[in-house]
Amino acid sequence: MKKTLYILLLSVMTFSCSNQQQSTAVVKSDDELTLNVQKLLKVYVENDFTLWEELLSDDCEVLFNNITLDKKSVIAGISQDHTLFKSIEVTDDYAHTNYFKNGQIWTNHWFSLTFVGNFTKESTSTRAHTDLKWENGKVVRFQVYYDPTFQIKEATAMSEMSN
Repeated sequence: MKKTLYILLLSVMTFSCSNQQQSTAVVKSDDELTLNVQKLLKVYVENDFTLWEELLSDDCEVLFNNITLDKKSVIAGISQDHTLFKSIEVTDDYAHTNYFKNGQIWTNHWFSLTFVGNFTKESTSTRAHTDLKWENGKVVRFQVYYDPTFQIKEATAMSEMSN
């Protein structure tokens, strides 16, 4: 019984230590990847998607609130914001990149956006969060989380005006 308990305890400790090694990371907020993610947001506001084309891999998997999209669709979608909104402003912008011991690299980005609608004329703010997984200097997975209700409302108003 003691031997079994000892083996179980040893196994748990070994797994716990090895699991901890996998999840250990160096976190940086002023490295090239973090700064590039913040530039993605800046050029989005400026309606310039050249950097998006450059940094997102051709087969980048995009999850928008867990809905799977591709690179082309996400760039087309976010560029439409400049048709829907006459102004887009960023505040509370913070990002950092996690360099995990297992080799994975992820950038986490939090920010707020304020939009003024071209059709409703309403001002709205939303808080957003993105996670970007990097491989060989390219984003291979881009996860975006925020409430898109205001965009749906503005697109509906645009559609009603064109009818």
